[in-house]
Amino acid sequence: MPDVPMEPPWPAQGIPELVAAQAGRTPHRVAVRCGRRSLTYGELIGAASAVADRLERHGIGPGQRVAVRIDRSADLPVALLGVLLAGAAFVPVDPAYPAERQDYMLRDSEARVVLTVGRLTGGAESAEVLLLDEPDTGAYPSHADTSNTADAADAAVAEVRPRAGQDDLAYLMYTSGSTGRPKAVAADHRCLVKGVLSMASVVGPGPDDVWLSLTSPSFDPVLVDLFLPLVSGGSVVIAEDQQILDGQALSELMAERRVTVVQATPLAWSMLLDGGWNGGLRVALCGGEPLSPSLAARLCAGAQHVWNIYGPTETTIWSTAHPVTGADEGVVPVGKPLPDTTLHLLDGERRPVAPGMQGEIWIGGGGVTRGYARQPGFTAERFVPDPFGPPGGRLYRTGDTGRLNAAGDLELTGRVDHQIKIRGHRVEPGEIESRLAEEPSVAEAVVMPHGTGENRRLVACVRPARDAVVDETRLRAHAAARLPRHMLPSAYVTVGEWPRTPNGKVDRRALAELPVPAPAPEPGSGPSDDGVHGVTDVLAGIWRDLLGAPPHGEEADFFALGGTSLDVMRMTKEIRSRFGVRLNAVQLMRRATLGAQSEAVAQALALSEPARPQS
Repeated sequence: MPDVPMEPPWPAQGIPELVAAQAGRTPHRVAVRCGRRSLTYGELIGAASAVADRLERHGIGPGQRVAVRIDRSADLPVALLGVLLAGAAFVPVDPAYPAERQDYMLRDSEARVVLTVGRLTGGAESAEVLLLDEPDTGAYPSHADTSNTADAADAAVAEVRPRAGQDDLAYLMYTSGSTGRPKAVAADHRCLVKGVLSMASVVGPGPDDVWLSLTSPSFDPVLVDLFLPLVSGGSVVIAEDQQILDGQALSELMAERRVTVVQATPLAWSMLLDGGWNGGLRVALCGGEPLSPSLAARLCAGAQHVWNIYGPTETTIWSTAHPVTGADEGVVPVGKPLPDTTLHLLDGERRPVAPGMQGEIWIGGGGVTRGYARQPGFTAERFVPDPFGPPGGRLYRTGDTGRLNAAGDLELTGRVDHQIKIRGHRVEPGEIESRLAEEPSVAEAVVMPHGTGENRRLVACVRPARDAVVDETRLRAHAAARLPRHMLPSAYVTVGEWPRTPNGKVDRRALAELPVPAPAPEPGSGPSDDGVHGVTDVLAGIWRDLLGAPPHGEEADFFALGGTSLDVMRMTKEIRSRFGVRLNAVQLMRRATLGAQSEAVAQALALSEPARPQS
């Protein structure tokens, strides 16, 4: 078992000190792998210490924020640990976000420095940029003299010292905001330790574990992916971008690296299963959106232990867990509170509901974060003194509703507001509505979910401004320049006047019953001439089938039309079936327009024995 206490009271050290202590015990054991690159524990701490020293030379210390704009790579744990070792707080910024959103996060977080790598730079920056991969930084062994790596690593471990206290800020994690802008959840080191170590009661981590990290760097479960194995002597394999949307490639990676633990959303698990994953895991963790009984049964066939987990960012990663047996019918519970976590179901007057009755979920304990950075009003509204616990404790009002079943396990039943969970992401419709209403032709917008499960999408109802006509193509481009892909509506419905409830509010139920526009057939949508034009016609048909919206011209953007990563996976299968060539999902994501994808398919056909497209 690990040398770190895995139950309350939590250790006084922070996560970087706990990882360094493990590095002191096993400096030459492999800690991180990504692609062809690997880092031992000693190399990891040595690299992170180099980052911390460099940040300190730039005046970065406790209480200050460092934006980390790094994709899935071995650079990620180096950067996060480096920021924490400097005593500062990291702010994950997804490189795939629109430039405007990235810039807002940098300004709003008051980040003094952006920590990134050369391939992800470009454009104007509102903070100083430090590159991990500059040759003279010594930020990691591949850019330094490795002849004395072991000695340097041992020295780095010995020199690690706490620069931040338990109550100092550890990170800001941005979530969707109801006012039109994302809001930053502020967590201190005490919360981070609790959030990571409390999952030990679920996983039972050990030095023989190999974790596969599939989580986006800007989604807080990545902190469990990276830090729980690293404080317990295991290793973590970080999936590369070209693998993350390829179920077959991930399955092969899991077999090659003998992965034992995976944490993923139901959507990602479905992709793995469809990609041919045949089991063999010790632990499968599933969270981020509802787990269906059918998927639960399939997971139980492939892992010794399956857990359904739940928790908002505001209470530090996960808060409850349920051991799944495959026998659950109907709703699969999310279980009981993790260590150092309390759970309350309250009515509208904040009184406990009767057993078995539905109530709003309030969460307390050591994982309750500070609140929202620079937003005291929202913080006071959602974070309140805990009337059920010791003085000084607080509860977080989740907005989720649930009930306890006969076994005392929590079952989720819905929301008290309009927040949407889609493909593992928490989406505030108000943020999308505000950005759409910035387009001059739109007076107001209402965004709602449409469909269920893997086919759940966002639909935007828009009311035109006076004497204006909404141009859907222009509106899609407007949204794509301002919102992440998972927040882009798949369909738009123009509404002259809103239906109203008796009290004058917009009647969302009535809007939800409006027909979503069906795609109109386009001229030449079937296969015609050979070459790029014939390919384009067939691809246009595939887009129409997947998205429910026809592409208008070769400049049409797949994601601006509401396409998702799952749709890309489905498209790779359709392309292979109809053209007989294989393109991976990353190739298609990097060529988001119809024209660019058509050229990619045509090039692949030219390099193979071309099969005529099948209509």
